[in-house]
Amino acid sequence: DWFDIAGTNNVEDRTNLTAGTYTVTVTDANGCTKTAAATVAQPTTLALSATTTPVSCFGGNNGAIDLTVSGGTTPYTYSWSNGSSSEDLQSLVANTYTVTVTVPSTGQTSTATLTLR
Repeated sequence: DWFDIAGTNNVEDRTNLTAGTYTVTVTDANGCTKTAAATVAQPTTLALSATTTPVSCFGGNNGAIDLTVSGGTTPYTYSWSNGSSSEDLQSLVANTYTVTVTVPSTGQTSTATLTLR
């Protein structure tokens, strides 16, 4: 997309752009021009995977969830159904756990539910 500062898009700063490469041409009062380009990147989709360690004995509390997050833009925040805000959980009882991972800078979220037996 071309944004000609001297033309119909006479705006110095552009916002709410979709991903892509944008070029701007600036023309001064003497007719001199300068062109520059910039790329607006789109974060990749958040992907969640986990390795679980089951509770070893009935009624035990030694289960664990090792969460791995990829995509998006770091840092991430974690909100678990048991109230934890860490990436990985330890000392768990057999139960179902849900995590929502958020990228604060973009609001992008992804949710996963895991069951420990």
